[in-house]
Amino acid sequence: GYTATWAGLLAAPGGVIAVLISPFAARFLAKFDARWLTSMAFVAFAVSYYMRAQLTADAAVIDFVIPQLIQGLAMGTFFVAILTIMLDGIEPQRVPSASGLAIFLRTIAASFATSITTTFWDRREAFHQAHLATGSSVYDPQTQQALNHMHSLGMSDGAALAALNKQMVSQAYLLSSLDYFWISSWLTLAMIALVWLARRPASGGAGHVAPD
Repeated sequence: GYTATWAGLLAAPGGVIAVLISPFAARFLAKFDARWLTSMAFVAFAVSYYMRAQLTADAAVIDFVIPQLIQGLAMGTFFVAILTIMLDGIEPQRVPSASGLAIFLRTIAASFATSITTTFWDRREAFHQAHLATGSSVYDPQTQQALNHMHSLGMSDGAALAALNKQMVSQAYLLSSLDYFWISSWLTLAMIALVWLARRPASGGAGHVAPD
């Protein structure tokens, strides 16, 4: 039910935090192992997704803002650290080409992820809607109470049933979203293991991020 303006305001804090934290992440990389920073970013992503997996239909504004702030913290550190790991040991004259290749592969992966995510979201919605429909009928006391309430507002049988069906679809999409965020949280934590398969970048590798 949020307008485009309110949706933008809810998403904005994440971007602001990412911009503010990036310079500090670069300074951190000059002294410490980039793999630690990447792992911390993955943990922050996981926490953000887990908090989203607890959302309800009547969640308050702060319930959306806090996970967005945590995700902004992760975004501000992740890309700086991961590029440092990827570009470590590459000759300076080849860094622009390597950085471009990394961006290209990331874009391709995002395209596949978008398709997979959309398919998963729709199929889980159908699954949850089927279960919600199975548990609801005109003989169910709660359903009868809801229909009677809408009848008292002057709605016809068809309009009342359509309203209930719309609410059921919304709830099914919410449950599907919660499934997606729950799985994303655990997958993000699992990705930490892959980070430590990479060798330790040389000190001062944060400078390689500039060509990106």
